[in-house]
Amino acid sequence: MVALISAVTVSLGTAPALANTETYDFYANSSYTPTALTGQTLVTTDVDLTQQSIQAISEATTVESSAVTHGFDVDKTIALAKSEIGTSRPTGWNQPGECLVSAQRWIKHGGGAWTGSGNPVANYNGATRLTVKDALPGDIIQYEFVASPTSWVTGVHTMLVVGVNDDGTLHIIQSNSPGGSGLVSEVEHFTPDPPAGFHAVIWRF
Repeated sequence: MVALISAVTVSLGTAPALANTETYDFYANSSYTPTALTGQTLVTTDVDLTQQSIQAISEATTVESSAVTHGFDVDKTIALAKSEIGTSRPTGWNQPGECLVSAQRWIKHGGGAWTGSGNPVANYNGATRLTVKDALPGDIIQYEFVASPTSWVTGVHTMLVVGVNDDGTLHIIQSNSPGGSGLVSEVEHFTPDPPAGFHAVIWRF
């Protein structure tokens, strides 16, 4: 008689933590409950691009993204942001000097429906996600952590686009740069340069 014996050993373990990434739990001692992401949109095209030239593809995506308009008074938003340049506010969870909270304040001042909250993705519920090349005055630049876009980690940052220059750079206003300062500042010729492991996306309300 031949006995066939097979042994299967399964080792269960936890994945290693991401090196050099400081993670904050902003939900501790909070009553926040994450909401479903039902209102975000991503600009796409239904055109069959397989037989199209590079120029045709570029024109197709440009028309598609430019069709997404702002739903608020951009000039009023930018005016408030500019009026705060050089001023500082308290920082910390949900404090007015934080970069994202400041951007919310400016957009809402113009009548924008910034109703999302929670994490760096859920915050943009109702907004349209675009690429940096599509940026227009009134758009928000968000640095996202690629490995976990919904996490608040060191490097996440939010900025308001107030102008697009002829050389392709952006004019932006931001708060809390450097971190902890709560300072509102502007950069007139800005090119997104997110930290390693992050990328920059555009959100349009």
